[in-house]
Amino acid sequence: MLRIFAVSLLMSGLLWVADEPDSFKLAAPEGWGGETIDLPPGFAPDMKLKGSEHIRFAPGMMNPSSDSFFSYAFVFELQPMPVLTKAVVQDEFLKYYRGLCKAVLKGNLPDVDPSEFTLELKRVKSDAKPAADEQAADTPTRYTGTLDWVEPFATKKPQKLNLEIQTWARNDRNYIFVCVSPQTREKAIWKHLHAIRDDYLKK
Repeated sequence: MLRIFAVSLLMSGLLWVADEPDSFKLAAPEGWGGETIDLPPGFAPDMKLKGSEHIRFAPGMMNPSSDSFFSYAFVFELQPMPVLTKAVVQDEFLKYYRGLCKAVLKGNLPDVDPSEFTLELKRVKSDAKPAADEQAADTPTRYTGTLDWVEPFATKKPQKLNLEIQTWARNDRNYIFVCVSPQTREKAIWKHLHAIRDDYLKK
């Protein structure tokens, strides 16, 4: 099923580089696929973020009947600019998903207008206090989000995606880690997504 995703992107003239299983940047359960792409991606060249994106896809990524449909985790490893403010994250992700949908559909659904997609972000306040020697930039800023868009690969229908986002800076690099699923957050898929994220954050 993952190949459908990759092939669709390649047919759209987009750069999509498949990782070898033993070189995945993100650890994930057996059966999860993975890819790496350059940022900005070919389908969203107007993005300001520059770096690389490492992705792990749930086994049911392209199966609408699966409880892990369109569920995945990814990390952006980025240059230090621009600063990852809430406005920048929101704007860049809208460019990403609007461009992705437009590139995959190629005008085959003229009633779909990606400019109408919306992303609502809400900052999550942390109860944890940083250590005395911890720099503020190292402390992740957390958001929850809801993306309303049209899923262009399998259903080509409106979809509401739930996002959990963390941003931080370290060693002159910016990072964004995102867990994505249309499933509500009490569903089992989120445990897998969180495990992938938590493993990465320990590094």
